[in-house]
Amino acid sequence: MAARKDKTMVHILDTLTRLENKFDNIRIANATGSSSSSDFVTGTRYSSSQSSGKRNERETASGHDNPTEVRKSYQHLTVPHKVILWPSIYLYLVNSGMQAAKDLQHILQEGTFWLVKWEMTKHPDPLAADCGLPSYRIGAVDEGYSTRTAFPSLTIQLIHEYTNAYFNTFNVLYPILNHDAFLDDTVSRLTRDGYTEGDPGAVLALMVFALGQCAKEGVFGNPIGIVNGVPSGYRGCTIERPPGIEIFNEARRRLGFVVTLCSLENVQILLLQATYLEATGRHLDFWRSTVAASIACQVLVRYHPFDWATQEGDMIKRAYWACILSEDLYHLDLDLPQTGIHTLEDEVPLPYFQEAQDQLSGERGVDERAYFQYHFLAMIALRRLIGRIHSVIHESSTTQPESSDDYGGPPVPVITEMARQLDSWRSLLPCPLQWHDSDMLDFPISNAQARRPNEPLFSPDQGSVPINHEFNIDIVTAELRTRFYYARFMMFRPFVYKALHFPELMTAEDANCCALAIQSACLWSLSMAPPKNKKRLVPHHFTLTQNFMGILLILRMTREEGVLKQICEGRVEEGSKIWKI
Repeated sequence: MAARKDKTMVHILDTLTRLENKFDNIRIANATGSSSSSDFVTGTRYSSSQSSGKRNERETASGHDNPTEVRKSYQHLTVPHKVILWPSIYLYLVNSGMQAAKDLQHILQEGTFWLVKWEMTKHPDPLAADCGLPSYRIGAVDEGYSTRTAFPSLTIQLIHEYTNAYFNTFNVLYPILNHDAFLDDTVSRLTRDGYTEGDPGAVLALMVFALGQCAKEGVFGNPIGIVNGVPSGYRGCTIERPPGIEIFNEARRRLGFVVTLCSLENVQILLLQATYLEATGRHLDFWRSTVAASIACQVLVRYHPFDWATQEGDMIKRAYWACILSEDLYHLDLDLPQTGIHTLEDEVPLPYFQEAQDQLSGERGVDERAYFQYHFLAMIALRRLIGRIHSVIHESSTTQPESSDDYGGPPVPVITEMARQLDSWRSLLPCPLQWHDSDMLDFPISNAQARRPNEPLFSPDQGSVPINHEFNIDIVTAELRTRFYYARFMMFRPFVYKALHFPELMTAEDANCCALAIQSACLWSLSMAPPKNKKRLVPHHFTLTQNFMGILLILRMTREEGVLKQICEGRVEEGSKIWKI
């Protein structure tokens, strides 16, 4: 098993290297040739009654000219809220009369800063601090003042229950902790000696227990609200008092004593804190905790020599790549600044998950654990490819790929080659992770001969009873597949812009690329059940909701604009049903 695992991980690395070299070649080839899309694209123009002249007619519809500020300030950034500033969508929103249209000027003037300020107003106060666990001091009389504390309500049974819940949910997505080491070293010591102030292990354990309770309530708890007969995907307790808050408060009361330590445990604690805050809908708090974790991790990697081949070195690698994945999402999707941790990625190898013992028993358990390890590595590789896609799109465009003055977007051959390489990445994944567009709703398979279940893993609606899949298989699978379709959507999105604003320039190839973008936007399994019914377990759902906003606006325009509507007719009908547009 170990030999097979090592071979697969090396295979992923080799594949990634080949793809990165290919993208470098794409940029070089494009820089030395013509950068005009008309020089690259051949074929007939896309036929439509809305061709030349339609754009000018649309810009002056209802007496609203295309705002000068949009033309001057609009720059292509892939953050979803920039879709609002597409001239056709901007005018549609202005003319719609909806109350939210009054915010357009703020978004136009402030961009990401407005989004951050708006999010800050949602949570002016920190999470409730007036609750905690019943406790008492322990220690010998001759010790004097003792900081050792016991929590009688935190029984051994609950500790193991919460621990298992955490390791079967959050830790399979971002495996920053070792199950056996946590139980054998940290939990056993705490149950024997108590929770001491200044002990990083005590803070880390309490964070795990809080997340474990949050994971249980996030699946089986009652919805926090019902709107128009539809229950919220947030389950368990309330917005103000989320599940696990009593245990989380005990952790953060002790965090101040260890927050400045430069250690692996410190990075893990900050990542766990960030995970809990995101699970409770505190998105900016999540980002700030992630930034703190990234900065601490940079110091650890730069100034503390250690052997990458050791167990400690492997755990540091896991923490480092978890920081990278979280920070990148908030940078690419929300335009928030980076800490610089990405500059060390060439120095930090990928983890090999050198566990002291198998955390799961039996051959099936080993295979299941390997699946999630491969998933983590695949997410790292996909993150690099997405970064390449963003840079290639920008560098292969004459002006801006979504410019309101002139369409200078990426040439079709460049996009086609990137799409081919993205599909190649998927086809070279370990067998259990592979899927095709035709079976993207199905369960993953553990091997090529395995028989798929009769029912799909994902569906638009699976009823009101939540489904608790073992090992969080639904959310783990959905995260990888959704990020793949996100990459494909971003790759082809400039052609949606072209169809909306330059219909007279559309060719048959352009139309095909445009349709692929819309199709990809409709294949995001994280928007389906079961994940949508247990949002507390979905990672980075703030970036997802912002992406959904941009996609919903584009899908709405497929019913308003002639060329885009014509392209999409008959191609994304099922997707529209899923999204219930």
